[in-house]
Amino acid sequence: MDSAARNAVRRSRSVLAVIVVAWGASLLLPALAVGGGPRLSGLDLLLQGWQGTSRGVYAWLANPLFAAAVAAKAMDFERIAFGCAGGAVLLGLTSFVTEDILRERMQSVPELTFLAGFWLWGAALLALFVWSSLTVYLQYRDHLRQ
Repeated sequence: MDSAARNAVRRSRSVLAVIVVAWGASLLLPALAVGGGPRLSGLDLLLQGWQGTSRGVYAWLANPLFAAAVAAKAMDFERIAFGCAGGAVLLGLTSFVTEDILRERMQSVPELTFLAGFWLWGAALLALFVWSSLTVYLQYRDHLRQ
């Protein structure tokens, strides 16, 4: 492997590390304020959010897709990373309709306010998707030029 290729691999690993660190940092920050109730950290949501799937709230499922995308990206399975990261972003976006979904299924739903941890989590999901999209595009472009 020549030095240009080694540098590209190092840059790629560095970008992936920054994205994973951002996701991890989102777990330590307050992520959701429940009106009249507690403030939940990203870790609280990660550990308990799966319970929302029984009520039609699927945003938590973005986390396993994010992990799959990170693993695929680390193994240079770019198209798989792209698909998983895209799915993670789509599921993460459902967070914005959580109150509406819960109101259809429950009588009383407190106001939910997204905090810094939520926004950092979303930024990590989006960054991985954008980076995967760019990588797949560049590979496709290079393939067409050959």
